[in-house]
Amino acid sequence: MTIEPIKMPKWGLSMEEGKIVEWWAKEGDQIQEGDDLVDIETTKITNVCEAHMDGLLRKIIATPDETLPVGALIAVMADPEVGDDEIDAYVEQYQANFDVADIEEVAGGPDIRTVEVYGRSLRVGVMGEEKEGLPLVLLHGFGGDLDNWLLVQPEIAEDRPVYAIELPGHGESSKDVGDGTLSSLAIGIIAAIDSLDLKDVYLAGHSLGGAIAIEVSLRLGERVKSLALVCPACVPGGQLNEEYLDAFVSAKRARDLRGPAAQLFADPKFVTKDLLEGLVKSKRLDGALAALTLIKDKLKGGDPNYAALGDRINELVPPVTVIASKQDKIVGAPDESQFPAEAQFVWVEGAGHMPHLERSADVVAALRSLNSKS
Repeated sequence: MTIEPIKMPKWGLSMEEGKIVEWWAKEGDQIQEGDDLVDIETTKITNVCEAHMDGLLRKIIATPDETLPVGALIAVMADPEVGDDEIDAYVEQYQANFDVADIEEVAGGPDIRTVEVYGRSLRVGVMGEEKEGLPLVLLHGFGGDLDNWLLVQPEIAEDRPVYAIELPGHGESSKDVGDGTLSSLAIGIIAAIDSLDLKDVYLAGHSLGGAIAIEVSLRLGERVKSLALVCPACVPGGQLNEEYLDAFVSAKRARDLRGPAAQLFADPKFVTKDLLEGLVKSKRLDGALAALTLIKDKLKGGDPNYAALGDRINELVPPVTVIASKQDKIVGAPDESQFPAEAQFVWVEGAGHMPHLERSADVVAALRSLNSKS
């Protein structure tokens, strides 16, 4: 390595800029790949930018509270023998040639598509489609959308195609959720997988998406080669926080959501004004509130199939990996003893119900190591 730039990352399709919050590394530090470098705040989330390689951090360009566009230079790594004058010249040249119009060249958001299933449209974010690995299908949780996977999907897409499906009633997918039951949601996801022409898949679901992923896997059998459950709802040992569900659905303003949203994370820095306003905006879409209310009521006891999932865990065909947190205030911590003996458990430290946002590197590592049924 001679000189290596560290740029403002692009997390998700809509990210155009980020604000430097706090540097965890300082000039002169020897950095290892994966080390925390700097906290960056976006309109969606505050997250840590990690080192993408080993090296010596020679110069920090972006200072706390500074907002820069995606792709802008924020720091420089270089070998010890590289002179300070060379680094200064590199920085000057980079900044002179940098053009915000080049943002599209920075790796980032997925290719957005829409699939039609039973007269309803589901939004799908696709990355890594040119890769040869077995595709991974991602299902987000209750009240979420494709952006819930913005820190995970690009990393996994380096190895395999990744399809993040927006659940019925959520985001920009159709707000028609049928009867709102687990079976109805699972059938819609299976139809989307078929519409995408995916035969065999890895499948991962978070929270409500985890419950749906179990039902999808039970129905698809051998087609699901590995199943990952990220803080899954309705599994043995867990406890659904019904007060959270009621508060989330009934909240009409961003300030009403601050309390419920704080329960999602172990670190309060993730509950930003933009996050809250985005949640409120999505709930105000035509039909969204009715869809969420129906799904919530089914989760709370209106659909016995959710309660029955715990008894059906042993029927699952593929290898199962559970990625969970013991600080989860929304669905609780699953009980390892009530899962098949061969199930793998990954306990994520320093995270609440959203480890794929709070500790994304841990979730990425777990998803990359999924076992496949041969």
